[in-house]
Amino acid sequence: MARHIPRVCCPQLEGELFHLPAFQIGHLLTVLRLRVGENFLAFNEADGEWLCSIEDTGKTGVVARKITLKRKAQRKSPLALAFCPIKPNNTRLVIEKGTELGVSDFYPVISEFTNQKFNAEKMELVAISASEQSERLDIPTIHGTLPLGDFVANLPTGFTWLSAIEREENTEYFDKIGDDSLGFIIGAEGGFSEEEKTMLKRYTTAVHISDNILRAETAAIACLALANARRK
Repeated sequence: MARHIPRVCCPQLEGELFHLPAFQIGHLLTVLRLRVGENFLAFNEADGEWLCSIEDTGKTGVVARKITLKRKAQRKSPLALAFCPIKPNNTRLVIEKGTELGVSDFYPVISEFTNQKFNAEKMELVAISASEQSERLDIPTIHGTLPLGDFVANLPTGFTWLSAIEREENTEYFDKIGDDSLGFIIGAEGGFSEEEKTMLKRYTTAVHISDNILRAETAAIACLALANARRK
């Protein structure tokens, strides 16, 4: 049986020869046990995906050689997710599945009911791993944490912002989705406070996802899945 070719993100793929980033060396050499002459796939948003081989594992680091361009870089409409940190394993699920579903920008926000901290460094590693696994060519950006009020008052431009609010009557918006650059705002465990709902309805479009009350991580995944199903 043919050996599966490992796939890793490499921020720099300029030139025929390049150095592997430090955070990938242990994975390729220690975990996957790649040796000189063996192949792997390297990718990033700018350079696309390349079949490469290990050239040298000397004291200066691991040097690899580009062999063949497998996929060119592709630009897709941005897709943003603003979410409140929840329990660590569930936050990890949001980042992992959001990456698989094409989120380009994650915005952690702190709402009235948020009672968890956000570990950006760990979640960045989760996003990298999910990009490698799902065969996307880019790594989503995880932005700095902001209070929900500050975030809504200065919503990132370039997105049509939708807020997932339980029992909201707007059930038809998803039927109109095309290639818009969408942004979703998801509440914490316990949802949004009444003041936050009023604010969100003023500055964003409130949308209905389900007749049932959804967990925060379920709501995030549901919004992204609905957007993926309806975008062209």
